[in-house]
Amino acid sequence: MNRTRFTLALLAVFAFGCESAEPQEGSVRLQELPSICGEQGAPASCDEACMSDSGCGAGTYCDNGLCIAVCTAEGQQCGSAGDCTSNGRCVPVFSDGGVITSDGSVCGELELATDRVIPNIMVIVDRSGSMRRDFEGDCPFTGNGCPSSGTPNPDFDEARWESVEDALVGNTGLVRRLDSIARFGLTLYWKPGEDPPSMPDGAMCASTDGVDFGQSLDNADPIAASFAENDPGGFTPTAEAVEAVTSSLISTPPPEGPTVYLLATDGAPNGCDEDGEAVDRNNSIAAVERAFDLGIETFVLGVNFDDSHLQDLANAGQGVGSGATLWTANSVSELQADLEQIVVQNIPCTVSLTDGIIDTAKACEGTVRLNGELLTCNDGGRGWQVIDGSTIELTGSACQDWRGGDAELQAVFPCDVVVQ
Repeated sequence: MNRTRFTLALLAVFAFGCESAEPQEGSVRLQELPSICGEQGAPASCDEACMSDSGCGAGTYCDNGLCIAVCTAEGQQCGSAGDCTSNGRCVPVFSDGGVITSDGSVCGELELATDRVIPNIMVIVDRSGSMRRDFEGDCPFTGNGCPSSGTPNPDFDEARWESVEDALVGNTGLVRRLDSIARFGLTLYWKPGEDPPSMPDGAMCASTDGVDFGQSLDNADPIAASFAENDPGGFTPTAEAVEAVTSSLISTPPPEGPTVYLLATDGAPNGCDEDGEAVDRNNSIAAVERAFDLGIETFVLGVNFDDSHLQDLANAGQGVGSGATLWTANSVSELQADLEQIVVQNIPCTVSLTDGIIDTAKACEGTVRLNGELLTCNDGGRGWQVIDGSTIELTGSACQDWRGGDAELQAVFPCDVVVQ
């Protein structure tokens, strides 16, 4: 499980095992500091009635039913060894980061192990015969259709199939780079044979192969092996493949975390229904809608294929009537860029605090650093925000860096911000 380090200065002395001690030279006890309310420059909310700190205005905290402050950021009330918090408290700080609480107890910093939110990303890839073609529509060999052998075609470039494979599990492929922070699965689907068989609507006749999520990360090698063991051929039973994946996840639920489908196809569905293309399209949309109703979003990539049906699938996968993002790739570079965008956007920027709960009203009194860089609270451009007492989220470009994989996060909260 991926771990991130959080450091908190805790008020909950007994709950977190802090010890009582005398303050070091140069520090001050909080109870020795008088209120500055009534003095020139005191916060405007001084002496207002309150029930808790959240009921006090800027620069004050609640004490015995009244909002007070013992310091201001501009004043020197805390002495050389102390800091004034944004709500007017003095927090004496030791050289090792410890603090003295109002009862004179010493509480040092506590490192909390926290978990990334790990997504489950099932990549569903069309392995029909047309995936042997390149992005110009050329086959590797000359002849009718797209022969698997014969005279090499000098105009042939990299096949769509190999392009998807390289983008996912090549030396710098997405799965190889990100499978330590995202759990990948793979489903390769096709319908062998010359003609789709006559079968009832929705019958499961798709042939699938691939790699399930399992309970661990690092699926790059099994996914690469699955690509190596399969070649394109046959038809495109999209509906039946999506249904098969969904049914499998219902019977064997994936590990905790958001689950999404990434569907990459280069053609309209022509799978298992005797009624032909119209019913196949409707069944494909219904399959994606069923997944969405179960909380599974589907992101659609047209590989050298742009059709209104793909837009319908994308809409169904996002639960909207129109306007969902549809990715289409008409070159190897576009394919790589689109896959990157789809995958990266589905890596959450939320981080769960596992050993403590913070007061959301005062969360911004803490400091959060990404790879040593101080981030600003509630800064949408590059910062962080609190989601709830046990969850924070990185925002803007900080979120993008977090999604890159190799990132270390540290946070320090004043002792009175931690409520349990």
